[in-house]
Amino acid sequence: MMNWRIPALIVCIAACAATGNGYLVSLMVIIGLQALPAIGLALIAGYTGQISLGHAAFYGLGAYGAALIGKWLGVPAWLDIVLSAALVAALAWAIGWLVFRLKGHYLAMATLAFGIIVQVCLVEMHGVTGGPDGLTGIAPLSLFGVPLASDFTILPVIWLVTIAAIVCAQNLVASPTGLAMRAISENEATARSVGNDVKSVKRLIMMVSGLFCALGGGLYAHYIGYLSPGPFDVGFSIKLLLMVAIGGFADVWGVLFGVIFITLIGEALKPLGAYDIVAYGALLVISVIYCPDGLLRGIASLAGRAMRTSTAERRS
Repeated sequence: MMNWRIPALIVCIAACAATGNGYLVSLMVIIGLQALPAIGLALIAGYTGQISLGHAAFYGLGAYGAALIGKWLGVPAWLDIVLSAALVAALAWAIGWLVFRLKGHYLAMATLAFGIIVQVCLVEMHGVTGGPDGLTGIAPLSLFGVPLASDFTILPVIWLVTIAAIVCAQNLVASPTGLAMRAISENEATARSVGNDVKSVKRLIMMVSGLFCALGGGLYAHYIGYLSPGPFDVGFSIKLLLMVAIGGFADVWGVLFGVIFITLIGEALKPLGAYDIVAYGALLVISVIYCPDGLLRGIASLAGRAMRTSTAERRS
């Protein structure tokens, strides 16, 4: 039933590239890059029910890790992304070991603190990260010696990774581990009573979530060629959470819709500058209250209710 979605997505990507419109292709690249951490957040927050306000940190660590590993070790760009993602995944597992001792708003505050700590380190560690001045000289990805330096050449690479992440996430959700994730989200005590190792499952999903974020961050670093701490602040964590909320939390394809929706909204909010975070916060509150199952399902529910009301009025 879901098999048609991937071919349809590939056709849409190809159609965007075929237009030759640089702005449209650039948007598709950004959507692909942001879809990776958003899907990662959906796995831990949507399917497993563990709120996180620090996923921008994993995205940033993946980006800086890839750039610094490539710079210090002189390894190819593809390899530094893999190494960085592996290190961030290990860190995510360790963070999960610490923070999953907490629940509810205490867990949210702990992940928020982690995000803030990483952001401060990126700003203050001038000798390593370049501080506010940023990190320059990051080489682009290359394929068979040909640099992927333009949006048109890197678009298929980014979406190949993103589609692979979507398939992996769906397979994970459909596996016995996915059943354990949903059980934990509903009731941890019940999940534990039927033999699930709740702590291990949560740490595992945190590790996978961090891996997705780091892959997106590594690709972002080589795509942009320059890194500064700004894009990886708490505001981006809220933006990711909004993408997941718009998509319906526990819905991989819904999250992809949320990424597209928020990316387009973000283009409209650019005149607000740094104040766009206020609009994102308001959207998050509205979506959680009025569309708890996602924007598309919320609109469908409202439309169905309106049709039933109209039908009842005509009959009366």
